Amino acid sequence: MTVLARLAVPLLRLRDKRTPTPASMRAAQDRIRARLVGDLARLPVGHARGLEQLPLDSRLAEAFREQVPLARYEDYQPLLERVARGEPDVCFPGRATALAITSGTTSSGQAGERFIPQSRELLRHHQAGGAAAFVRLADWVGPELLGGRLLLMGGSTDLKPNVHGVLAGDLSGIIVSLIPKLLWRLYEPGREIALMGDWEAKLAAMTGRVSRTDLRLASGIGSWLLTLFAAACRERGVARAREVWPRLRAVIHGGHAMEPLIGQFQHHLSGDTWMQEVYPASEAFIAVGQTPWRLGDGKPSALELLCDHGVLLEFCPDDDPRGAACVGPEGIEAGRIYRVTVTTPGGLVRWQMGDLVRGEGPGLIRFAGRTKTRISVFGEHVEGDLLAAALATACASTGTRIRHSHVAPVLPAPGEQRGSHQWLVQPEPDSAVDVAAFGAAIDRHLRANSADYDAHRIVQLTPPIITVLADGAVERWLAAKGKLGGQHKVPQAWPDRTVAESLTAGS
Repeated sequence: MTVLARLAVPLLRLRDKRTPTPASMRAAQDRIRARLVGDLARLPVGHARGLEQLPLDSRLAEAFREQVPLARYEDYQPLLERVARGEPDVCFPGRATALAITSGTTSSGQAGERFIPQSRELLRHHQAGGAAAFVRLADWVGPELLGGRLLLMGGSTDLKPNVHGVLAGDLSGIIVSLIPKLLWRLYEPGREIALMGDWEAKLAAMTGRVSRTDLRLASGIGSWLLTLFAAACRERGVARAREVWPRLRAVIHGGHAMEPLIGQFQHHLSGDTWMQEVYPASEAFIAVGQTPWRLGDGKPSALELLCDHGVLLEFCPDDDPRGAACVGPEGIEAGRIYRVTVTTPGGLVRWQMGDLVRGEGPGLIRFAGRTKTRISVFGEHVEGDLLAAALATACASTGTRIRHSHVAPVLPAPGEQRGSHQWLVQPEPDSAVDVAAFGAAIDRHLRANSADYDAHRIVQLTPPIITVLADGAVERWLAAKGKLGGQHKVPQAWPDRTVAESLTAGS
């Protein structure tokens, strides 16, 4: 064991072994609410959101829910622009440390690039969330995790000042600076490569560097990790990533559903590889996997909400547009779909993130997609987690390996009564798609697991349309938008055909 590994052993003892109870979740969230309201009430954001009018006593939780309206980006834009100009004490005490650029999957390139200001306290929150995930994983893997190199495959860490001198860039790049000094000597791909903004050059440099290191942990978006695995295999002339990195036994993943990619990870890595899911966002670090899961088991664990990490979490039932029925983590019901709302030390108050989650019980969720990326031609409302599960089932039943996918609506032609869902799939270069079998598998899964889909399928929806994209189609689409690599991905689904038509243009 290396000296660094021995020094890191105390990290493995940091995990709180106690299982959170509904009462402890509620108590932690009450403390956080009171602290955030007290800190923000005197600032412009507090005046704008009516925080100074709230009672700071036992009535606070009810008054907060009833008197403070839900907010979206548009509600905050004037305040955020003041922060971006370098003005202090607007949304939080002091000036912004950086602006996390995020277009998300909800802008479709039409709303322009958006940003979430990062305060010092918010960055400490992100750091604590990442540490919680890492320590939880290390607790299962053991000290050997730190006996080799740790890859964080994120966006460029080369932050650029805006016209007012405030640094801006990808959140994953901002977070790299928060890696504990103890781990810097283990960090890959190293600072020089991490600074690179050109994704193709960065991938080549990263591949050349890490393909001959003793990699123990890989972290990033699943589809881009697979891209790296394929590139490293070509570099070394082998077929599987485990032949490049025989001691790679841990993967931290997030950013999109893992289920459709499990078969490809099983192709590359050993079945005893520990997988740890995370749910970070520019606004806050929401949750980490309740426990790591074995790749060979093929089933990610539920996500455990970070209830005592300085952010107030609310979950609004999807049929409650005004937020009057929002619940805290302790009130989550299994099987119910919620919109995620946060109040953060970065000054976001009852901010709707645009994410959907499916409840698994108090304090437990699974990511269910984005509010704008559910697919619904006639009101069938198929959520992202069902789309991911259907895709995974089709891949498993047909032996197909899919790198990227996108689902688009097909509205009825004039005079017609039936529409459909179009699935655009980009397979691995060596994987063929039996279009008929693939579509039938998706259809069977959705009909069996979504009553709304099944009901509409009888009279209003035709079977899914499967369109096979040419190799590199998604990468070219991302490159055209300046979003190739890092934390970016094609939207899982979209309410119109904007993305679908761009992906198939010229093919």
